[in-house]
Amino acid sequence: MIELLAGAAAAAAVIGVAARPPVRRLPGHADLLAPHGSAAMVATELVTAGVELLDRLRPARRMARRDAQLPDALDRLASALRGGQAVGTALAGVAAALPEPLGGELGEVTAAIAHGASVTTATTAWAQRPGASADVRLVAAAFTLGADAGGEVARAIDRVAATLRERRELEGEARSLATQARTSAGVLAIAPLAFTALVAAIQPEAVAFLFTTRMGLACLALGVGLEGLGATWMARIVRSAA
Repeated sequence: MIELLAGAAAAAAVIGVAARPPVRRLPGHADLLAPHGSAAMVATELVTAGVELLDRLRPARRMARRDAQLPDALDRLASALRGGQAVGTALAGVAAALPEPLGGELGEVTAAIAHGASVTTATTAWAQRPGASADVRLVAAAFTLGADAGGEVARAIDRVAATLRERRELEGEARSLATQARTSAGVLAIAPLAFTALVAAIQPEAVAFLFTTRMGLACLALGVGLEGLGATWMARIVRSAA
């Protein structure tokens, strides 16, 4: 719902900017009322602002986006280190080239390094922040293990990037399997209801037996109880597999 509201607001703003008539420039006067930049630039800024707003409202979403940026950022960092750059300089270059949220977080790390902190101290502080994930802690551990080894840092970062990509692939496969299991569970849960509706349409007296006799009510209660038990059991299986 939040995403839909933010998208609608951004779309309305873009339409308003695009539909606004151009401001005429008076001779000899600066055009102070003219819009700065094109409509495409305004749309980009609005979309960026909407994404940042969603990130603030949903920290888990921000963490997921940050973790998704890590493998490519590590590849850039390893390339810069192999090119002979120092760790702090390479980090600053990567941070400047990355969008939020990872760009901002690495910018804070490079700012700490610029103020005299060591690479190990700065990255360890990053890994100890409240929003740090297991991926961030793994990256910080790679810096801690090879901060003073020059090229070894690049090798460790390459391995961490490969590990993160493999982990994301496994997580995606697990989500796919969990989705299939949820679909199967939903079909099994709905099937008795659909069968009951079919019987009611073909043979209404059978359904009347369920609701008008003691034996029918007992069968109905037993069936509903077994249905709830089966749904609970399948939900636990799906959660444990996910």
